[in-house]
Amino acid sequence: MKLSLDTIGYGGYFTRDYESLSLEDAFRRAAKFGYDAACIYAHRPLGFPGDLDADRRKKLVDLAKELDIEVGGVVCCTNYQEGNHMLLYPQEKEIMYTKAAIDLAADVGSKVVRVLAAFYGYFQNPYASQGYGSPAFESRSRRVSRNEDFLEAWHQVRRALKEVSDYAADKGIDLALQTHPEITGNNEEALQMIEEVGASNLKIGLDLPLFERFDHEFIRNTVHMMKDYMVYSHTISLCPAFTVGGAPYSWEEVTPGSERDPLPWDVFLQACKEIGYNGYFSHEQCSPILVKGHKLGGVDVVDERYIEARNFFQQQLRKLGTYSGNKPETV
Repeated sequence: MKLSLDTIGYGGYFTRDYESLSLEDAFRRAAKFGYDAACIYAHRPLGFPGDLDADRRKKLVDLAKELDIEVGGVVCCTNYQEGNHMLLYPQEKEIMYTKAAIDLAADVGSKVVRVLAAFYGYFQNPYASQGYGSPAFESRSRRVSRNEDFLEAWHQVRRALKEVSDYAADKGIDLALQTHPEITGNNEEALQMIEEVGASNLKIGLDLPLFERFDHEFIRNTVHMMKDYMVYSHTISLCPAFTVGGAPYSWEEVTPGSERDPLPWDVFLQACKEIGYNGYFSHEQCSPILVKGHKLGGVDVVDERYIEARNFFQQQLRKLGTYSGNKPETV
């Protein structure tokens, strides 16, 4: 098992004054902080495939070799649902984008492209509360009450995943379908989608913070359920906040291993060892970091988080005897 830095943290999406780095500088950070690899976040301003011509791709490969790091996964945020108007074609554009990301992965020597089934930008689509059992994808109607809108969206996504999986197979690339709402709202649904698509190279991106529960038995059982599918994993931690009276009302990304981290990483990593997982654990910063004085953190705070997480997981993997990289235990 090796540790990778997902470059999303340096895209400026959530930092103070939109501070960001180039993809190349993010690679340099990964090497400086002792990561084994850097994952390309395949969106602007970092690694959008259309911005990386053949010359720049070659230079990225050369830079990784110079820095003694690997090019990890290519990470995409995708939504394979069709549009809500006959003359809107978002699914076609998503398929084109995914194929471009697959080509990028092949060019830089990456073996995994992370995809999402559907994603509105948060954990619930605008109509979800109007559903009847399953989440809705249209406003209230007989179709919603019969779950027909949900089933239609499910099959739209399934058809698109089949197309991009076939394309990836021709390039020798695995797709890691991350368990993530909208369509694949839990790990069982993600596995059902993979089985229905029926492509041998459509695998799973399994992230502990996105599990349904965190009791030890459930974690072990879920990881073992994914034994033949797991090819990728992110390592951020989510800490919920509660109102007086104990009602949950928000959450925040926190550094794994910190005093606010609620997740049993030792259980998860042990289970990954038991199933023989030998891929990357890729750390990301993909939401705002609030610092003292109620301000957004900048790149300097992102740096700190990446270093702390890397040192924590290095120690965890070494304890398990599963670290296969060549970097020092701490930086």
